Amino acid sequence: MEFIDTIMGYIQPAIDFFMPGLAAYATYGAEGVNWMHFGIQLGVIALVLTLLMREIGAILIFSVVGVIIHVIVDIVMPMVRGGEEAASFDMAEFAGRFTDGTDYVLYLGALAAGYFIAIILLSIVKGILFRGD
Repeated sequence: MEFIDTIMGYIQPAIDFFMPGLAAYATYGAEGVNWMHFGIQLGVIALVLTLLMREIGAILIFSVVGVIIHVIVDIVMPMVRGGEEAASFDMAEFAGRFTDGTDYVLYLGALAAGYFIAIILLSIVKGILFRGD
């Protein structure tokens, strides 16, 4: 398992860079980053986007679309789970996330990097499974 330590040595600085944003916005009501919820949401959205993507040249566009969909799901999911008491959305508070500090921007950067990598990996699997003539 020495190769996993080598790989983690390469990606640990990126994880440390994005961790303040993830710790602030990827908690989903839990203490610390809820990696299971975050990974499932990212994986399902990336899988659907990969199946819709026709060529690898559109990877950046689909990564941005993935981030937008992820943010929308983050906003809507508490409304769906909580009912009417959670059905309040404050646009000023949401817009303030972009100007108050860099944590939300770090969160969006982590999402963009995650979608970029996930869509590339799933595109490779898609290319192996769905070979055309």
